[in-house]
Amino acid sequence: MKNTICLFDMDGTLTAPRKKINTSMIRQLQRLSKYMKIGIVTGSDYDYVLQQCSEIFDIGGVDVDKIDIFPCNGTKHYSWKNNNFELLHDADMIEEIGQLNYNYILQCLSAFQMMITLSHDLPYTGTFFQYRGTMLNWCPIGRQAVDFEREAWVDADSEKGIRNYFFDEIKNLISERKMNVTVALGGSTSFDIYPTGWDKTYVMNHLDLYDEVLFVGDRCKEGGNDKALYEFLSPGITSFETEGPDLTVEIINNIIKGVNKNV
Repeated sequence: MKNTICLFDMDGTLTAPRKKINTSMIRQLQRLSKYMKIGIVTGSDYDYVLQQCSEIFDIGGVDVDKIDIFPCNGTKHYSWKNNNFELLHDADMIEEIGQLNYNYILQCLSAFQMMITLSHDLPYTGTFFQYRGTMLNWCPIGRQAVDFEREAWVDADSEKGIRNYFFDEIKNLISERKMNVTVALGGSTSFDIYPTGWDKTYVMNHLDLYDEVLFVGDRCKEGGNDKALYEFLSPGITSFETEGPDLTVEIINNIIKGVNKNV
């Protein structure tokens, strides 16, 4: 049997956006863990993974040594060591692109945030910018938003294309300064900005010991933060696009069937 790891995006794949993982998904991951290692590769930071997915390790869930956590697109790597998840790898965005470039990006995003709040009457909260060490996350509705506030943003964004407009604006400012930086749409409410090459394909740097890498994500289209890894692997063969946790459960079923067929 091949030494395989199956990577999963979190929001929109293992969980609904910013929601806790449900029991049926935990059961599926427990079944899958009998055949292969599991990895969670997400644009979110480690604390958000624990908030949403810590129930995976409850009684009847997945053994802690069967899952590795790859936050911030895999630029961080946590593995179970010495009765805890230890940080094995980290990177530094500001060191990579320079403080002046980082400051310029933040100044522009602050101006964009003001433009949005002045133009769209929405229930804004707080923490619009979150520096995660390896990336900068911009969430125009605010990281503190609860469900109805997030839903108000998603509705307005769907109707008026707010994120698509500012996605192009961020790409333009990156191009004008000739910065080695990439922007991607994260989840349903935010943008991830990081050094070019620090997309989810970065996680492959940690996986040399595996014969096969599988991946399941929901943001695999243009601009999505799963697209790079989805296309780096083999779409439909070793990488799979989901539309949410319910479809992810079906994809896991098919992966298990494929393993049993080849045994």
